[in-house]
Amino acid sequence: MTKPSRIPTSLSFAILAAGLGLLFPLGTSAFLLNGEDFQLDLTTLASLHRLHPELWVIWGAPLVLGLAGYLLGRQNETLQQKMRSLERQTSQLNTILDTAPSAIITIDQTGAIRSFNRGAERIFGYAAGQMVGENVKRLMPADIASRHDGYLAHYIATRESRAMNQRREFQGRRASGEIFAVQLHISPIEIDGETLFCGILDDVSETKALQTQLTQAQKLEAIGQLASGVAHEINTPIQYIGDNLAALQNYFADLSAWQSAVYQQADPASKTRLDDLGEQFDLAYILDDSPKAIGQALEGVTRVAEIVKAMKTFSHVEPSQSRQAINLNDTVAGAITISRNACKYIADVETDLAADLPAVPCYANELSQVLLNLIINAAHAIEEKGGERGVIHIATHKLGDMVEIRIRDNGAGIPAEIREKVFNLFFTTKPVGKGTGQGLSLAHNIIVERHRGRLYFESEAGLGTTFHVLLPLDPQAPVTEND
Repeated sequence: MTKPSRIPTSLSFAILAAGLGLLFPLGTSAFLLNGEDFQLDLTTLASLHRLHPELWVIWGAPLVLGLAGYLLGRQNETLQQKMRSLERQTSQLNTILDTAPSAIITIDQTGAIRSFNRGAERIFGYAAGQMVGENVKRLMPADIASRHDGYLAHYIATRESRAMNQRREFQGRRASGEIFAVQLHISPIEIDGETLFCGILDDVSETKALQTQLTQAQKLEAIGQLASGVAHEINTPIQYIGDNLAALQNYFADLSAWQSAVYQQADPASKTRLDDLGEQFDLAYILDDSPKAIGQALEGVTRVAEIVKAMKTFSHVEPSQSRQAINLNDTVAGAITISRNACKYIADVETDLAADLPAVPCYANELSQVLLNLIINAAHAIEEKGGERGVIHIATHKLGDMVEIRIRDNGAGIPAEIREKVFNLFFTTKPVGKGTGQGLSLAHNIIVERHRGRLYFESEAGLGTTFHVLLPLDPQAPVTEND
């Protein structure tokens, strides 16, 4: 069925105005006829117009008003078209603002929020209805919020600010209280003589985390290359030192046996002379202490060889960056060896490594970094607690379709109020210069994201902490829910 065409607004206005204009001559004619007691017919109307020629002018009123109505209708049509165009533009602009991934927030000179798009809702976790009219300081950490009014006042007074019209790194605060990194661009705008400030913010916390991990990986790669080179350079001389010490131990045993045999063959006078010489050169002490010294030197060489081996294993980077099936106990032992210097004055390291562990497919170098970090953290927790020497207990065992590594310490423990934050990037309780807040965040990423495993902990303040690292034997198996 065809929809009937709509009469143009201009024509409607013209017809209405002409109709209203027609009332003027008709009304005037009726008034005159009534006053002069004429009968209403064509002859009478003709006579009336001869007597009152001004009526012809009044008959022009419908034409004038019709024309005016037509012009008014055209103007109304133009205004309606402009209004519809503005509505479409406003709708398009609102759609663009609401679909933009960035947070777009407008504030006035007092800091009150005037607009809050859906990107801002997604990033900050507040609904627009909660934030419009609220001060923008609600979206900032306390230390930045305390200075914000001063920044606004300075710009309003001087129209100068290094923060305006350029992108810079900033910190925001979500509804949950989480502090996160953003890229911020602020532009002042003038609307009806009022200065407003439009801020465009992008959540770059994930990008920052990736950059941190990349930087950390680059540093570790450089350290790994250096360690590998040092280990290679140490390995050769330590081998021939060990071989020479072993030979020297055998030679000394032969010399000692020869000296004893010579003494037995000597006559009494020669024995007396030999005894005097032995006393003069402290031969008894040399014969007693030299084997001990050589044995300790051999033990030291063995120890250095273990460290060199651990360094080579620890610093090895797989060219293909693919998983390798490794002996997990060897990797744990290597991490213990590398971290020994950080622990030896603080804690004893005890191990309970299951002998029947299957080979575990993993990224060996990254896993070594995680274990090293957890062991050193355990040493720091024991050091923080103070008091007597602590214990770090490391155990491995098979747990269903996974292999678990447990690292337990009897240190200070993790306070309950910060346990939910320990895996957050840049969160640390250590003094400035001692911790960056990246270790546990990177460890969580390596175990959970890279290895599809699980990393969690149990802790009791003042008694210690146990970290659980679980690695799947089949990395392609479905991921179970993390603790």
